[in-house]
Amino acid sequence: MSDAAKKSGDGQGGRWQGGMNKGNCTCTKTQCLKLYCECFSGGKYCNDDCVCASCHNSLEHDMEGGARYEAISYILFRKPDAFDEETRKRITPKDKTKVGGTKSGDKIPNSAGKTKGKPGRPRKNANQARIELVASKHEAIEFSTDEYPQLALDEHGDYTELAGAFTKPLFEEPSRPLEIAYSQRTQMDYQTKIAQQKKIDLAKECRQLREKLQEKKLALSLASDEIKECNKKLGTWTRKVFELELEEPCEWNTNYQKLSAFKQRHGKMPSKKSQDEEEKSLSAWLDNVRHEKNAGDDDEKKGSKAKRSIDDYPHRLQSLELLGISMGRRRDDTFEAMLQKLVEYKEEHGTLRFPSDELCEKSKNLELQALQKWVKSQVLNFRSRKMSPDAIRQLTEVGFSFEKWCLSKPKRAAKKKGSPKQEETPESTDITENAVV
Repeated sequence: MSDAAKKSGDGQGGRWQGGMNKGNCTCTKTQCLKLYCECFSGGKYCNDDCVCASCHNSLEHDMEGGARYEAISYILFRKPDAFDEETRKRITPKDKTKVGGTKSGDKIPNSAGKTKGKPGRPRKNANQARIELVASKHEAIEFSTDEYPQLALDEHGDYTELAGAFTKPLFEEPSRPLEIAYSQRTQMDYQTKIAQQKKIDLAKECRQLREKLQEKKLALSLASDEIKECNKKLGTWTRKVFELELEEPCEWNTNYQKLSAFKQRHGKMPSKKSQDEEEKSLSAWLDNVRHEKNAGDDDEKKGSKAKRSIDDYPHRLQSLELLGISMGRRRDDTFEAMLQKLVEYKEEHGTLRFPSDELCEKSKNLELQALQKWVKSQVLNFRSRKMSPDAIRQLTEVGFSFEKWCLSKPKRAAKKKGSPKQEETPESTDITENAVV
């Protein structure tokens, strides 16, 4: 190599040229003082092409007492044939467990090459240290297109296919523009390698994350299966507890057993109007249960947090429902039942027109009389605005009309003395019999 080339190798323009070793070591944790460092094991110093951190494999550390000298001495003591003959003659093996490059002779730490962060900041990993080192060693030569117009780039063209076409410089003593172009290309080449390494590291992290995700999904599936199995056993034991609670001796269970026996024997529910004291007692108990349930529902609607004992034991409610007992208010039960009868009457007769009271009495049909009486009561409730909107909606849906039933009473004129008595017309009645509903 010429003197000019050697001189350029010491300045900025020599960064593009090859160093002593083409291995380009990337040590970041060992200060390039281990045998797996290509430069160190080959008996050569690291050069500008190496991407290493905290490197001590250099001439300044190769004097006696230096880090490189002491490291080779210790390795030769353990492995006499580790280096070439020239190195073995120059350095005497020494039995030292502490080797270092500082004046105090400290041992080379295992974490050599790690970049320690300041307190409160995360430590930099090897890739970050390598990136910073590349940025510091491979800075391109600065230039201006005014001074070197031939270096202006074609920003519109795409020459990606030429990215890997360059292998090594053709000229050892290039002109200044070519030297600048060499340095710019070398910088971009290392930035490309760093980006590729980033991609490799990120792909590795993604694979690890996918593996962890699969592990978590498997653990989640196993946990779901475990929950299902536990719920299955929990439900089985809950059913057994409910069955045994209904068999325990207490007032509620005693009344329930009496009610069940009464239903099986008579095929109906007990009535308050019965002359039998036991039947009246069962009916009163059943009303208390309904009241407790409905009072709890009202408290819930009002936002009250009062404890509802009957709702805390759903198996008791279920046992009553198995007997055909509804926990709704009796008024609601009657309305639903009579509304169903009204629908059946319409299906049978094709109309909601009812016979007169006289005809209903002559027919001796108690259900027809009760239905007609119930319809009149609903009309009166509607007229006095005591009917709920839900009840009005249900009656309207089945074709019931309140127009014929809700005629207001006309005011009667004051009777004059000697005037004949006027006959009352159907329009003057409060409720029209045989009304078309």
